[in-house]
Amino acid sequence: MAFELRQNLKLTQQLIMTPQLQQAIKLLQMSRLELVDMVNQEMEENPLLEEVTSDEDPEVEKKIEPAETAEEYR
Repeated sequence: MAFELRQNLKLTQQLIMTPQLQQAIKLLQMSRLELVDMVNQEMEENPLLEEVTSDEDPEVEKKIEPAETAEEYR
């Protein structure tokens, strides 16, 4: 009487492209100007969105003005 024991292990990894992940990839590929345009367009299309400035909300980080150069941060 012979007994035989076997054990198999199979690992798989799968990336599921959810709509949220697709949107994140698209946003990360945009330039700053494209992102600003897209945000403005979304704000025009959705009346529930509103722009918050740093004066209104102290939690909003300081906005970097285009006049500031990289040399100021060295």
